[in-house]
Amino acid sequence: MADRDEDLVRRYYGEALNPGRFELLDDLLTADFLDHEELRGIPPTRDGLKQKYAMLRAGFPDFAFTVEDLFSTGDRVAVRLTVRGTHDGEFMARPPTGKQFVVGSVGIFRTANGRIVEHWGVFDQLAMLGQLGALGG
Repeated sequence: MADRDEDLVRRYYGEALNPGRFELLDDLLTADFLDHEELRGIPPTRDGLKQKYAMLRAGFPDFAFTVEDLFSTGDRVAVRLTVRGTHDGEFMARPPTGKQFVVGSVGIFRTANGRIVEHWGVFDQLAMLGQLGALGG
């Protein structure tokens, strides 16, 4: 079961998020999926997750996750990631800068019956904004 859940999370990043195939989230996530890594103005639902990543993909067309560590216990899968992208599109009302970012992220997933039910995540937004020159100074 642990291998199946770990493969599920690898598919989440490798088959859905990295290539921008957000329609696959319907198969990977439960209908009542809950995302605890909320972004203001976007609902913490499966459809909200699609909206969040479509927005990121528009601002960062090469937006990608690299799984550095992944392990599981019980119904939880933990992952440590490197996240990177190039600001080649408008993002949060900011015009493209062409600048790149590379930051760390961690996530914990709860799974049930071969699907992701919940997600908790921490993404280093401050480092990202700093690398993009969006913090002023």
